This record gives sequence, C-alpha cells and structure tokens, in this order.
Amino acid sequence: MLTELEEVADKLGYKVRYEKGNFAGGYCVLKESRLLVVNSRNEIERRIIIVSKSLKEIGIDDIYVKPNIRELIEKESSRKLKDNEEVTENAEETE
Repeated sequence: MLTELEEVADKLGYKVRYEKGNFAGGYCVLKESRLLVVNSRNEIERRIIIVSKSLKEIGIDDIYVKPNIRELIEKESSRKLKDNEEVTENAEETE
C-alpha cells in the first residue's frame, strides 16, 4: 500500500523521502522541489497515515487514483496519529 501511495505522490509531482529526525512528516516545497518527508523511524502504519494525510491535503481530485487507494487515503487521512500527534505544519519556501 505504501508503494502505491508513493506512486500517487509521484503523479502529483512530489518525491517521497524517508529521513531520521524529531518530526512526524508532511509535505513542503523547497527550492522548487516538491517533497513529502516522512520520519524513517515511524512504523509502516504511521507512514501510511502520514502519506495519506499529506496526499489528501495536496489534493487528489484532479488525477486518476485506483479506487482502493483513494478509499485508503480517505480513511487514513481522517485517522489521528498515536498520542494525538499531528502531522507537522506544512512549509512553503520559495527562492
């Protein structure tokens, strides 16, 4: 499922990166690069939730997404992360 979510991100022009750090994850624009950054220390379920939430916020209405993946994005994007942790604020930086 995570691989298919990554493919949706790619269709939207976002590259998914897994990095270590003190953050949950989210999407941003950095020097014209569209990134979706996910903490590599997160378990797979948490990664799916974070990627789903980000894709929902970016918007998937204008592209074809397999019905089962669209349903997953809708379901997972409405879930709360454990310990009420929210996806980090989205930042947009332009040069």
